[in-house]
Amino acid sequence: MEPTLPRLEDHLPDLLDHVRALAAEIAGGQLQRGDELVQRNRDFYTTGRMAAIESVAPGWQDMATQADGATLNHVTQVLISLHLLPEYRQAEQRLQALMEWSVLYHDLGKQVVGGQRDALHAFRSATMAARSLPKLGLSGSAVDPAGLSHWTGRVLGASVAAPDGKGLLQDNRQLPEILAGLEQLFGAGSPVALIVQAVMLHQSLSVVPEWPNPGSLAETEIPRCIRPALVPVLEGLMLADSDAWQLFEPVSKAKYRDSTLAAFAEVRRVIGG
Repeated sequence: MEPTLPRLEDHLPDLLDHVRALAAEIAGGQLQRGDELVQRNRDFYTTGRMAAIESVAPGWQDMATQADGATLNHVTQVLISLHLLPEYRQAEQRLQALMEWSVLYHDLGKQVVGGQRDALHAFRSATMAARSLPKLGLSGSAVDPAGLSHWTGRVLGASVAAPDGKGLLQDNRQLPEILAGLEQLFGAGSPVALIVQAVMLHQSLSVVPEWPNPGSLAETEIPRCIRPALVPVLEGLMLADSDAWQLFEPVSKAKYRDSTLAAFAEVRRVIGG
């Protein structure tokens, strides 16, 4: 039997208390403005709390400096959105834990330069999650350091020039071997493998027509990269990620939720899961 999966609150109780309190206020209508939420988040993230999160998610403090704190605020809003999400609230504890960890790490490696979209941040964030999660009790066995280092280098090198010549995109041709290497390191269907896969692939599906992901998988690539066990984890992450951008805009939020659910219905059809 798989041991109990550590929850995010086991390592970061203050952060979870903050997120749950804000989610409750938004659900109850007491908190209705984005600027107030931004200020509440700024007040919460003291030096001590930032250091505590950095110890669990190394790279957090660098991420927080990006875009004048916008990425930090977004990740916090994704955690809030997760706690409002029916798919999370109705899930069993193991799936809830997988979603929580995926959200925490999903933008950890995002680098915003000149306001330009960082099309490689999902791959970069995945390597950071893979290095950190085993130290938190989420891996049932020792991880081969040399193998992890080799895999990390493979992921960070998996890029191609964008068609318009502006920057780099993730090289999806390498994904099947990268994902196989991840499962060799941690085990297929293991908590670490599923969390890292969710982080890595959260930019690999276009779920909002108005904001397509440049690294989206072709339909023929989906069965080679997404296993049925990953679908609910990735779906929860991407629903919460979408909701976070529309937290106080219910019409847009509902519209993009529907398009995200439709995209995942198609994924399930394609992979037969």
